[in-house]
Amino acid sequence: MHFTTIHKPSAPEMVAEQILAKIRSGDLTPGSRLPAQRELAILLGVGRSSVREAINALVVTGVLEAVHGKGTFVTLDAASDAGLLTLKAALGAGSLIELMEARELLECKTAALAAERADSTQIAALHRILRRLAGDHADYRHFLRVDLQFHFQLAEATGNRVICELTKLVLDKVVAQHGGLDTARLTEAYRTQSITSARQVVAAVEKGDSADAAHWMAQHLYAIRSELMDILPPPAGTDNGKRDSA
Repeated sequence: MHFTTIHKPSAPEMVAEQILAKIRSGDLTPGSRLPAQRELAILLGVGRSSVREAINALVVTGVLEAVHGKGTFVTLDAASDAGLLTLKAALGAGSLIELMEARELLECKTAALAAERADSTQIAALHRILRRLAGDHADYRHFLRVDLQFHFQLAEATGNRVICELTKLVLDKVVAQHGGLDTARLTEAYRTQSITSARQVVAAVEKGDSADAAHWMAQHLYAIRSELMDILPPPAGTDNGKRDSA
């Protein structure tokens, strides 16, 4: 299979566009398996990180499906191409997926340590944040700020300054990512799930149950993944009425 070597700076976007071009031309049809990321990187003359970011974006838009242990497969034909605007937004969402993976590694352990170490003052602070989190759903920017306070308060409850510094670094990246996404489109169902799982985290911390705290933190972080399609602008010519935010 022939690909054109990429020389432009926006490598992930160019990789995604070439994959879409192969789908439009019929070289890649629904059910086709893409070459391995390492092979694609060599064929396209880019780094594997650019290939991975492009594939993440196309998975987010539903053009591709990643099957663990088997590879990445085409799911849509050329007629379903979401267009360049959706692709650009999806590249941002694809980066968000990588950020979420990093958050899971850090914050599930953070929740577990908080359950082992949090004192009554820190638990009371977590309850105050929960009340604020549940108070105003209309303004998602406000909701995001309070949610980030919840995560940082958990980090402080570990008593580990390095974890606090790492958490601040990661949360700063979260803010930067959300700044480029249409977060106002996030649904009420996501917000409800986020609040419910946050309450479960705090309940586990209060009980001193580190395993349960880590489990519910994973659920809290995973909630955003199911909402990525709501962050993206709707594909041209599709009816997204059921995807609008409440």
